[in-house]
Amino acid sequence: SSAASSRRLFFLCGSHAILMPMVAASNLPAPLTNGELIQTALLDDVPSSDELAQWLLDKGLDTTDWGKENTKDVSKFWKEIKLNEAGLEVWRTVDGTLQPVRTVHVLRAKVTSPDRYQRGIFLFNTWQQYGDGRTRTRNGLLSEKLTTAEMPLEENLHEVCRRAVTEEEMQRVVESTMKIGPGRPAPKYDPNHKCPLEVVAEHFVDHIIELEPSKSYPGLLTMYHLYTVDIVCTGLPLTDLNTLEFADAQKDGNRPLKYIHAWVWLEWPQIQRYLFEGSVLKETKGKGSFGDADALTTWLSQFDLHMDTWGKGTLKSVDSLFREIENEDSQLELWGRHDGVPMLMRVTHVLQLRVTSSDPSLKGKFLFSTWAEATNGKRRVTHTLPAMKLTLKDMPYDLEKFTTCASALLADQLTNVVDIHYRFTADSSLSDCEPSGVQMGDLHFVEQRHDVEESPSYRGLFTMYHLYCMEAECTGLPISDFASMDLKGGAIYSLKSWTWASAQRVMDMMRHRSLVLEREQGQAMQLWQNMSKESLDTVGRLDELLRQLSNPESEREQSLAESRELLSLLETKLMDASGQKSSRHDDSPSRKGRSFVETLPPSMLAAMEMSSIASDKFMEETQWKQVEAAKVNKKESNGSG
Repeated sequence: SSAASSRRLFFLCGSHAILMPMVAASNLPAPLTNGELIQTALLDDVPSSDELAQWLLDKGLDTTDWGKENTKDVSKFWKEIKLNEAGLEVWRTVDGTLQPVRTVHVLRAKVTSPDRYQRGIFLFNTWQQYGDGRTRTRNGLLSEKLTTAEMPLEENLHEVCRRAVTEEEMQRVVESTMKIGPGRPAPKYDPNHKCPLEVVAEHFVDHIIELEPSKSYPGLLTMYHLYTVDIVCTGLPLTDLNTLEFADAQKDGNRPLKYIHAWVWLEWPQIQRYLFEGSVLKETKGKGSFGDADALTTWLSQFDLHMDTWGKGTLKSVDSLFREIENEDSQLELWGRHDGVPMLMRVTHVLQLRVTSSDPSLKGKFLFSTWAEATNGKRRVTHTLPAMKLTLKDMPYDLEKFTTCASALLADQLTNVVDIHYRFTADSSLSDCEPSGVQMGDLHFVEQRHDVEESPSYRGLFTMYHLYCMEAECTGLPISDFASMDLKGGAIYSLKSWTWASAQRVMDMMRHRSLVLEREQGQAMQLWQNMSKESLDTVGRLDELLRQLSNPESEREQSLAESRELLSLLETKLMDASGQKSSRHDDSPSRKGRSFVETLPPSMLAAMEMSSIASDKFMEETQWKQVEAAKVNKKESNGSG
């Protein structure tokens, strides 16, 4: 045996090799975080169930009560070890306690065909029917428990995938109408049948470790090694299908039907929505969870993120995320289920301020930012209220803390005022501003909302924003459109425009922006199609010139000159096309006309939203005040009528 910090997994994925980072002990879930693997027990160490019970007792685990009520006895666990269905390890936790651990390895397979793999379409198991006719909803991927004899996985990945497909859930492919019912008995096993499916490639996606207290064996911790793999097969039909899975041979040699599996072809975002259903919070990573940015990189590498792009262009680096976590500006949450897919979520909390004015001419209006300009002169559309990130240090939030943060927000974003036409130059400084003299009067809580989207700073990582909206009536601000310098740490960070807008005007602006984006997308798509056609025509002409060059009697110099010219033209077109495509080449759900939150099932979204860290007492009091205010308004309205 060896310590967890030295474990390394190497996967052969088709013709490619993927070296998984070390599973550092510091990155293991609690209670084994920073623990040490002391021993891996083999069958020679526990040759019988009695000796297994004694081995566990020596490690501090008494199995006397195993087998009572809904638990299993020691012999069941020993049989798992004997049949290579589970392993046994003992770990030493950071406090020195010895912890016996049952290890289980599970394959989660995204099965597809070569052409559909390119389009992100996979098979999804919607329901199962038992051999006796009972049915159950499955909504999962192909899931297969692996044996300890199939470890290390890097040496057996192809064989594991082949077995999972052709010998287990997809032994026999049948029509999608196949189902046991009146006059339709369970199909019989055909020993001469050969599975038509062939695994031609396997692509490793991720490896996740989860820890759970065993319900079957009290006191024993179960470590699940969950491997997600894309399995590409030939022989799959183009339409939805059912498959038959038969049980192992009985004493008489008969193999009864175990399951009928129903499979449908779905795009991956659709499958994700089903897989997220039933997911639970597995792990939270906050300040102190990682020793340094390298440790965070190692932990993140087990997920299917686009980390090779982090730190490039406008994207932030892993170092930035590490500092963010250590400063308690955000935390990471891991959600998942055994037969689903893991989902890593960055969680941050934001205060939004709806700034109103006591000036009668601005009644019903609030401050709204339409654009922001960086100090380098680059401008972007914003369409936001004044907002700032909240620190987790202040949890749980209450009115006093919201008031303090709102005052800081006004000081940083609405104090240094310039005219609406101001632009940054090399000589720009705070001396160009006029102090607004903004003063905050009445402040009250409006609402709490939630939003989930792919992080614009960390590609592939989704962020849940807990948004707390407060309304502040302020004095001292200009009554016409203006701009202000936004400060961070006392330094100029950006220039923001501000306009007094009604709710209807904001809706009109958003609608106009949506129409502009839709028109630009259509124009870009048309340009891309035109460039693609022209490039194909150029390739055809190049092919013709190459054939001419192969002819000794052709005018080689003229053909070579024209070839170079065409190659230069093709390169220009491809570069232009790439520039157009790069603005759209993002298959994340948030880029397909809907937000990522729409792909999450309501139950999971509700569970995530419950993790708000505002004070429960504060939220209850606020809701009560809002209800009472509504009653008073209704009473006054009825009285005036």
